[in-house]
Amino acid sequence: MTTSKIARILELLSNEQWYTLKEIQHEIKLNENQILQIIRFLEEYNFIVVDEANKTIRIEGNVRRFLATNITS
Repeated sequence: MTTSKIARILELLSNEQWYTLKEIQHEIKLNENQILQIIRFLEEYNFIVVDEANKTIRIEGNVRRFLATNITS
């Protein structure tokens, strides 16, 4: 797992919308196993929120604000 793949997923999620794994896979062009590994990592370290009931994912609010601050600075 490379940081560039993680960065690409965080960039996609940065708009705070909910995404399914399939949508992320389609946008990022990684196989399902790669996406699942990255999503598990991001969830374990609280970078993302996973809605198990709806099977959707979004960026955690503090992470989004941190990324937005550092991108615009």
